[in-house]
Amino acid sequence: MRASRLGLTIAVSLGLAACASSGSQAPHPDPDWAGRFAAWQDTDPAYRFFPGDSIVVTVHSAPELSGTVPIGPDGRVSLPLLGNVMVANRTDYEIAGVVADAYAQSVLVSPIVEVRRGELGPQNIVVGGEVTNPGLVEMTGPIGALEAVMLAGGFRNTAARGEVVVLRRQPGGRLMMRVVNVRQALNGRPGADQIQLRRHDLVFVPRSTVAEVTNFVEQYVYGVLPLDQALSFAIADAINDNN
Repeated sequence: MRASRLGLTIAVSLGLAACASSGSQAPHPDPDWAGRFAAWQDTDPAYRFFPGDSIVVTVHSAPELSGTVPIGPDGRVSLPLLGNVMVANRTDYEIAGVVADAYAQSVLVSPIVEVRRGELGPQNIVVGGEVTNPGLVEMTGPIGALEAVMLAGGFRNTAARGEVVVLRRQPGGRLMMRVVNVRQALNGRPGADQIQLRRHDLVFVPRSTVAEVTNFVEQYVYGVLPLDQALSFAIADAINDNN
């Protein structure tokens, strides 16, 4: 396969587009939601690397430059003869292109570079709303919304278990929203809660109706880009400070 904690950026406009929710529930009828969220997409995008991950860089035309390197807190890796190169929030293919270009501009002629996934850092998500211990949750394997809530201490008595919201950022920066009826999963209904969470997802459990997600987004998320590891910690800290 050929390929290629970011600093928290405040007050950057979050591009939000057409509201839709797929899967376990139809789009919410509240007209005030129009234009807030993008349509949910189940496609699995290429993995993007973040601080805490490591990558295996192979320079086929100069094997002595190959090796496994960690991505530092600033999103950069240190490579032989190049120094620090920014790789965070890029795919393996994109990183390979960046590294090849850097070597071509300095010491190598037409370098052939391959990048593969090494060790991955913590796969964190944020769980907020009506759960016992809101904040950062580390995934140790594939989990859904119900498992995320359990890892956050379970539901409070005030939770609306039929409308748990999952928020995910598209590569372009827009937020997607999906509503999951966790009550069905709790009752053992086959096929319930089929969504598999990904790194940096936000899980919100409302008190009464799903419409409360708007306040959650405006309080903790709106105006902050991108949804990355640094932002996950920042949102988790803010949620804990308000509970």
